[in-house]
Amino acid sequence: MTGMRHLTCLWILFVTHNGCVCSDIQFLERQEGESVVLPCVVEPRTPPPYGLSLTRSWLHRSKVMYMHTESEVHVFNADDKNRTRVSGDPSRHSLNVTISDLRASDTDRYYCEFEVENPNREDLRLPGKTEFFLLVTAGGQCSCSSYSSLLYALSSAVAILLLFLLLAFVVIYKGKSRRSVKPHPQAPIYEEMTGLKAANRKLGPLHLEETQSSEYRNCPVKKSCPENYYESPRKDSLK
Repeated sequence: MTGMRHLTCLWILFVTHNGCVCSDIQFLERQEGESVVLPCVVEPRTPPPYGLSLTRSWLHRSKVMYMHTESEVHVFNADDKNRTRVSGDPSRHSLNVTISDLRASDTDRYYCEFEVENPNREDLRLPGKTEFFLLVTAGGQCSCSSYSSLLYALSSAVAILLLFLLLAFVVIYKGKSRRSVKPHPQAPIYEEMTGLKAANRKLGPLHLEETQSSEYRNCPVKKSCPENYYESPRKDSLK
């Protein structure tokens, strides 16, 4: 039953951290045939409570008992009437509920609720200081079949919690990646073509100038020589 106890503790941790518990929660483990005492206590106040109820709130949602001040205890399940005893009174802000001859089916979460008169509005329902998680085992025998529903519920709760954490991590990771990557706007096609034409226009005259200058550099320049007026007259003139 070690695995069962670990799963139960995980369930208690899950319920506590998700804000479903308005008071402290106490883990109680008993064996079949034993008894357990559930102390119901509330802060002293005026006027004092006039009634108290004990409720199961998980596997089998139902009311266990109700007691009006200075009255007999009313047990809702007839089979549990001889197993349930109450000592104290709601008007004293505390009382003890004893459940004897425990069975595996008594495994559940229990909480107390005090009723207080409110003249101006609806009567108040105040939770006790402590809630109880009762786990009843079958002694030295393996009672895996008796706790199949409990195992299933605990495993489902843990799986849901892990799934929720995984989804939260994925959402946070995607949000960060979207903020870190900013898309660069692409230049319109007509701007790219306009820039290309302008570059070609600039390169055209420059290329022509380079070609002409290269031609002038490669072609030799012939210098004209002035006539020599002191040369001897041609032979034809002497004749």
